Amino acid sequence: MKLAAKLMLVFFSAVILLTGISGYFAVQRELELFEMHHAATADRLARELQDRLTAAWQQRGKEGLADVLRQEADGLPIQIRWVWFEIEIPAADRPHAPLDHISAVKRGEMISITSTDATGQRRLHTYQPIDVGAGRHGGLELTGAVIPPEAHSREAVFVALLSIGVMAVLGVLLTWGAGMRWVVRPLQQLVDKTRRIGEGDLSGPLQMGGRDELSQLAEAMNEMCTQLAQQRERIRSETEQRLSAVEQLRHTDRLQTIGRLAAGMAHELGTPLNVISGRAGLIAGGRLGPDEVDESALAIKSEADRIAGLVRQLLDFARRPTPQRAVVDLRDVLRQTVLLLEPLAAKHQVRLRVDAGDADIWAEVDARQIQQVLTNIVMNAVQSTPDGGEVGLRLEYAQTQPPGARDQPLREFAVVAVTDRGSGIGADDLPRIFEPFFTTKPAGQGTGLGLSIAERMVHEHGGWIAVSSVVGEGSCFTVYLPKGQGTCQAGS
Repeated sequence: MKLAAKLMLVFFSAVILLTGISGYFAVQRELELFEMHHAATADRLARELQDRLTAAWQQRGKEGLADVLRQEADGLPIQIRWVWFEIEIPAADRPHAPLDHISAVKRGEMISITSTDATGQRRLHTYQPIDVGAGRHGGLELTGAVIPPEAHSREAVFVALLSIGVMAVLGVLLTWGAGMRWVVRPLQQLVDKTRRIGEGDLSGPLQMGGRDELSQLAEAMNEMCTQLAQQRERIRSETEQRLSAVEQLRHTDRLQTIGRLAAGMAHELGTPLNVISGRAGLIAGGRLGPDEVDESALAIKSEADRIAGLVRQLLDFARRPTPQRAVVDLRDVLRQTVLLLEPLAAKHQVRLRVDAGDADIWAEVDARQIQQVLTNIVMNAVQSTPDGGEVGLRLEYAQTQPPGARDQPLREFAVVAVTDRGSGIGADDLPRIFEPFFTTKPAGQGTGLGLSIAERMVHEHGGWIAVSSVVGEGSCFTVYLPKGQGTCQAGS
């Protein structure tokens, strides 16, 4: 609607402008033709009356000139009279135009000049000099009212206005019909289609006839929607495949970790099994008194519970859990992780030192996934620490900014730092440690997936892992996790 109105406004403006210009030039042309006709009449009369006026002046003077001109003026639409181009003459014989404006007639030139009388009527005066002898300067004054051009001008204006009115009516009808059919409706369809595309709806191709630019634009939009739909389907399929592959990698890494933990647990389970076997043998041999039998039975139960707890932790860790975030105390997650890894650390003769403080450290995370993250990092730290060394685990809050967001205000994060005194990571390898399948370990001792999976899990939680390392001195992996509102959960 707005576009049609604009088109009509432009159309009418152009018509009015062209009509006005045409009328102006037509009026100017009529004025020029009127002046040319006036001048031609004066020149013709001067040639025809030259001899007669000279004879009449010589015979009868002023009366003779008046009689000749009176005879010639009959039937002409203009006034003709004899005037003198001299200063000291009666007012009745002077020209209507000032003498200083028509001084060229004394040199024999014909002059035309326009003036306005007391009634406001415009008149054209043409002066044609005629030599009647006696050394005097006189000639003809032809005066005509500038009525024909003005009348024609009024007629031209009336015709122009009538034409504009007719064209306005026809223009409204034609522009409205053509604009609605060829411009407004197709554009409205294009706008609606664009809005649907913005909302993600790529269905419903546009159907426009013709071969104009709007039809070509509709075809291009249809082709674009088809390509976008194909790309969206491809991205959806690739995303599903990628998520499936990532989840499979996570589970594979978890199973590989369990294999490592099982090797460490074998030594840990040996002691309670020996206790159980020995106590059971004593009871079976019947060499114990009633009190000693009870004591041995309690020992067997205690060691069996210890074995069952280790096996349960290993099974829980091996399951592929559904991500379920909640506000948890990271101290509990860290204690469970340390309890799970202590047998492996003991096998490598490495001690795990925990500095978790006395206050709760709340974070909104999936506890099982974060336990896997810490397990992967701590296991790498244990394996890179020499025998008799120590791996430190520190838990605290920290005010910082996410990487690449230096313009954002400081935020508080829950932080878990794992520090070892191992061989460290080289400067060339440090940027690649989170790449899948990248490892610095000898062949057969690592898949290179542990840190990659840990980094992705932390990133999905809205956190990140920072790494600092010095070759020969050790490394520090710092895990930043979103802080949780522990007091709120406690209240619920």
